[in-house]
Amino acid sequence: MIISLSKFFLFSAFFLLPFPFLRLFSNFTISDLLIIFSFITISISKTGREFLKENVFLKNIFLIPIMIFSVGFFLSVNNSIYPYESITAFLQVLFIFFIGYPVLERLVDNESEIKRIASLLIIPGIFISFIMIGLKILDLDIGNNMLAYEGWRGRLTYGGMEPSIPGRIILQNIPFLVLFVLSKKNYMIIFLSGLIISLQLLAIFLTSSRSNFLTFIVGLFLFAIFILKIQNRIQLRSILYTLIMSILILMVVYNLNEDFFVRPFERYSTILQVEKSASSIERIKIIDEGFGYIDRNPLYGLGMDNSHIYTIISVHNPVILTWVESGIFGMIGFSLIYIIMVYYGYEAFKNKFFNSYLLLSLSIIMLMMVFGDMFMANSYKRVLWLPALLFLVHYKKLSSITAVNSH
Repeated sequence: MIISLSKFFLFSAFFLLPFPFLRLFSNFTISDLLIIFSFITISISKTGREFLKENVFLKNIFLIPIMIFSVGFFLSVNNSIYPYESITAFLQVLFIFFIGYPVLERLVDNESEIKRIASLLIIPGIFISFIMIGLKILDLDIGNNMLAYEGWRGRLTYGGMEPSIPGRIILQNIPFLVLFVLSKKNYMIIFLSGLIISLQLLAIFLTSSRSNFLTFIVGLFLFAIFILKIQNRIQLRSILYTLIMSILILMVVYNLNEDFFVRPFERYSTILQVEKSASSIERIKIIDEGFGYIDRNPLYGLGMDNSHIYTIISVHNPVILTWVESGIFGMIGFSLIYIIMVYYGYEAFKNKFFNSYLLLSLSIIMLMMVFGDMFMANSYKRVLWLPALLFLVHYKKLSSITAVNSH
């Protein structure tokens, strides 16, 4: 009974995960509260008590990286102009790896539950994409609309967030939808999946986020390599139908309103021409400024979530940013987290994803998260980390099953 309640809280948290603007206070969201409820209920259950007796925290794969990161944080927090901001940012990191990850590890038992979570992420993604695109097509005033917001010089977003974040939230649904295309033989499901993929790709495109565009390209490239690694029969017909449908939908929308695409094309055209993008030049300048602070004091940082006070705009790279804010120990600890994720992604690839399309999809989600993070100002967004951590949970379960069967 208690385990069922814990799972209800967890699944509800995933459903609300794409709405990080639904905050109770500061950056603490309704989704976060539900995850805490899930953690508490499983901890007081019989199996939860057994789980805690297993020294869940000591066996946590992220324990050493977080400990090293914490050393950097505590050495640097005295330099914070706003210590409250530093402490809340630090707690968000602890939340992901010492509450969110253990809950996933204990409660997510099988593929059907991960697919249920995938559906709970996709449904809000469909709603968000539909609202964003619909209001744009109808040319309604969305300047101050919380669900769909047109700011940053014509870039589409929602929830008042910087456009790259909504794009990444929606982008992580694409591998799940491709999974449905590959695993289903029902042409109606394939058609609907293709339609939803097209809708979400259009929403991502309209955010005009160059980092999201590059992350999508990386994900597409990885998908091609990974699908060949499994060496199963590939449903080329389903993939082809989906691609054709996506192209046709984009062509229809383009013919309806060419102005729809002007701003995105302007930004994407600067990917290979950095000198034509004022924002890219500004970010390079900020990175140089960040290295200047590192050179002056590589051991201590400026205080977590405080560097923007000095650089005006935060450094858009989590490794460099962590070094600037939490010193060299902070940088080493946080880098190890990414290294762990990529290492297990490589292990999954070596094992041909245990012939699981689901693990393959989760691998792509995780690697897109890591790659996309390299262009972001901070890296403690639960909405991006928790779906990526599902990869690690599922990999470990499949790995243990394979080890048992081999003996």
